[in-house]
Amino acid sequence: MTDNGWQQLVTVTIDGTPVQVPKGTLLVEAAKLIKREIPVYCYHSKMGPAGLCRICLVEIEGLPKLQIGCNTACTDGMVVHTQSENAADGRRAVLEFYLKNHPLDCPICDKGGECDLQDYAMAYGQDYSRSVDPKVPKPKAVDLGPTIVLDEERCVVCQRCVRFDDMIVGERELVLKDRGVRNIIATATGEPYRHNFTGNVTELCPVGALTSKTFRFKSRPWDLRRTSTTCTQCPVGCQMHVDVRVGKVMRTMSVQSDDAISDTWLCDRGRYNIGFYDNADRITQPLFKQNGQWMQIGWDDALQLWAAAIDEGVKGNPKSVGVIGGGRLTNEEAYLLQHVFRRKGVDNLDWRAGRQRQASPGRGSAKLIDLESVDAIVEIGESPDERAPIMDLRVRKAAFQKGVKLIRVGSLDRPYPAPIPALDVTTVRDAVKALPAGAKRIAVVWDGVDLSLANALQSAIPTGMQVLAYVTGEQPNARGAEAMGMLPHFGPGYTPVQTGLDTSAMLAAAHDGSMAVLSILGANPVLHYPDGEFVRTALAKVPFIVVSDLFMTETAQLATLVLPAKGPFEKDGTTLNLAGDLLPVNAAKSLESPQGALSDLEILIGLGEHLRVELPAVDLVETEVLKHATSAVESFAIGDERFSRVVVKGPSMPQHDNELRVVPQTRIFCGGGTSAHDDRIAELRCLPEAALSQADAAELGVATGDYIDLEDDASTMHDLLVEVRPSMPQGVVAVIDGLPDDPANLFGEGAMVHVSNVRRSMSDDKVGAR
Repeated sequence: MTDNGWQQLVTVTIDGTPVQVPKGTLLVEAAKLIKREIPVYCYHSKMGPAGLCRICLVEIEGLPKLQIGCNTACTDGMVVHTQSENAADGRRAVLEFYLKNHPLDCPICDKGGECDLQDYAMAYGQDYSRSVDPKVPKPKAVDLGPTIVLDEERCVVCQRCVRFDDMIVGERELVLKDRGVRNIIATATGEPYRHNFTGNVTELCPVGALTSKTFRFKSRPWDLRRTSTTCTQCPVGCQMHVDVRVGKVMRTMSVQSDDAISDTWLCDRGRYNIGFYDNADRITQPLFKQNGQWMQIGWDDALQLWAAAIDEGVKGNPKSVGVIGGGRLTNEEAYLLQHVFRRKGVDNLDWRAGRQRQASPGRGSAKLIDLESVDAIVEIGESPDERAPIMDLRVRKAAFQKGVKLIRVGSLDRPYPAPIPALDVTTVRDAVKALPAGAKRIAVVWDGVDLSLANALQSAIPTGMQVLAYVTGEQPNARGAEAMGMLPHFGPGYTPVQTGLDTSAMLAAAHDGSMAVLSILGANPVLHYPDGEFVRTALAKVPFIVVSDLFMTETAQLATLVLPAKGPFEKDGTTLNLAGDLLPVNAAKSLESPQGALSDLEILIGLGEHLRVELPAVDLVETEVLKHATSAVESFAIGDERFSRVVVKGPSMPQHDNELRVVPQTRIFCGGGTSAHDDRIAELRCLPEAALSQADAAELGVATGDYIDLEDDASTMHDLLVEVRPSMPQGVVAVIDGLPDDPANLFGEGAMVHVSNVRRSMSDDKVGAR
């Protein structure tokens, strides 16, 4: 940088074309500006040069030997030839070595048709082999972990995968073992390759060495129909390509231009949780429960029954009608949902079906890329590692590559990988004291659960310091649902409205027998609300419950009427990510959805017509969504008390020795919806776990890998795999939220339990299996 802040520019001539670039720009990047390709294997723009593969040889005037374009910086007056005879001859020689032992199995290789080695062999290689020796064999179809199959014979040892694990994720699981022709990619410990981002190595691999288990031998790239859309598995909103063949989703791929949001990566949930679309358990017709038995009915009858129940409920008492849903709907669906019910005089609306209370940071809102330019990042509540994984990669990048100080307040999460410098503190006051001297701009990453903790941090931050706030969430479009008016006290655009009941108050009313009709769209409170037994009891007292979903979830099983909904790849609309970016949701081309399923937007249009509610025109909905999604909100910040909820107290529990307070924790492959109905990712599903502090484990006489039961006076969670976690405070046990067979909300909110039935591990189960 020069004194005035501008980068110094240099002029370099590439293949006769002069181009100006900032000083220090690598030749491989400068060539892209004039659409000239310099071939690379080891180089990647997110990881910088490695100088390993040598395929990027170029000729530079004035230098006696060919140079590598990936690790040569541009200097003023440099003249470069990327297509000269000398450069081509050098690349040919390099390719000859790569092909010396490479198998000729392109017809069955998953990378066939999009393989760099194929392309470069055609462009720069020779059409014959001079070798008279047999190819050196290496292992084929090595099971590297739950997501990856490795074919060592095809590996060109570019080490992109190893460097990704080291530089981007920081997990350092993949390593290069042995030497010379015996080089192989393996895991450092010999354990399966497992973390939240493993699937990225299949895209990074320039050949067919690392292949995806879910896509292996499924299709050729030219047989796929591609659609670009937004991932809706979490609130980050990564852009992705969806590839469909013969009406089925085959794979998802990252969008290489999506620097602002995903930084060009995908987490394993977004990449692999796609097999549920053609699952045989999907609901395909409206189901009506009569005399305890389910019967299929037509859509017109279903909508008429629903509308009649709402009409009757509103006529008797509008406060006896409520609706929960929005966080898993598109913006358009959430907007129309609140429109239809508010026009009928219903004020009881809420998107919050779990523990999260707030989704928008209000006046502290910032973009994801801003995380890389702050002085410090303070995490409060659950880490984004499992709630917003790709955002967590951005946090790791800021701490590891940009030198941003990372502070976690009272974290129960596992420690960050060793290369990620994170400081764990106990209180908000400790976090403020730990801020770097002279810090002017900090980022706060909050899980949206404990309003008092967020408010305390806001109050403790010194005046004049700029605070960028991010709220990770339980539902992908939680911020969009809020902006569209799915709150009991805010309408669209956070306009104050007549206050209705929130989810907790609606459930309390149901428990008291005063809720006549409850509509639940795209939510599963039985599994995710803090007190599952209270929800079950409350819903059992509601005369008419309507649920729209893809599967018979725990909540749908208690409904009166179940409506089959379409999934995210089967409908169009928009979503609002946690950073406030309005993003497109596009139906995948040629994807065959169940014939009887409708999008929630179509369902709500049908309901509005049966309720005789005047529906807004399509263009008006689009205008309203754009206005409310993109307008700045200055009226509140994180931790605003208006987002607090009515606390429903459960019965008091008896005291026991060695009591532990139960705290639920998120895992990306847990839940009773799409992840539970995707057979392709069975290996990634969570095992029931219980994380304990070292002190509690010692007192109880248990160790990592043992099994325990947790129980209170009424309920028991069985066969929990113990993890002794250094970050856990004494007196707390962390269990996984959203497991259908072992729900974390079994005991109720703030439950105190004790450990029973300790058993030593006699199997190969691994703590941390997702």
